[in-house]
Amino acid sequence: MEVHPPDHPFHSWRDFFIHIVTITIGLLIALGIESAAEAVHHRHLLHHAEANLHAELSLNRSLLAKDERQLIVARTQFQNNLRLLNAARSHTPTADEPQFHWYWSDTQNAAWSAARDTGAIALMPYETAQAYSIVYGQQEFVDRQAEVYIADIYRIESPLQDGRKLDSLQPAEIDAMIANTQQTLADIAHLHDLCNSLDTIYANAEHKL
Repeated sequence: MEVHPPDHPFHSWRDFFIHIVTITIGLLIALGIESAAEAVHHRHLLHHAEANLHAELSLNRSLLAKDERQLIVARTQFQNNLRLLNAARSHTPTADEPQFHWYWSDTQNAAWSAARDTGAIALMPYETAQAYSIVYGQQEFVDRQAEVYIADIYRIESPLQDGRKLDSLQPAEIDAMIANTQQTLADIAHLHDLCNSLDTIYANAEHKL
């Protein structure tokens, strides 16, 4: 905004006050227009962020449900692997080999990051912003534990690389695979508990978002 000097000198106090009033009214109108434009921008920003967040949370709930189903399958697989490894350690013949099929899809956080970076989170009511923060915080815990679980799988499988079979392993290698499989089962249980907690947080957030 710019305030320009008068085009001609004042000839009376009346001219001076008229000029001051004109300037004041002009400034108030300009400020009002600017505030209205900013309010419209904020509403648009908030509406866009909330729409993206709702869509992202819906997607994440779907991904989590699929991940949880796969964890149940993985737990059964590694329990069977443990049985095969114990059989190999006791020199019990078996034609089966351990299986290492797994699936995991991390939750998404692009909408949350965008809302935070654009300042949309600050425009939300406190309870709404807090609910989103709790949801995405728990999602991060889940994804971190999933990284541990995935690393476990590669650690167990490493002695069987290059096509090696159970009957070609050294006793120390079998012992290491047994210990790592037991740790993996414990990490799966931990991950499953975190997923259950996230399910509960999703359900609670539905009432606030």
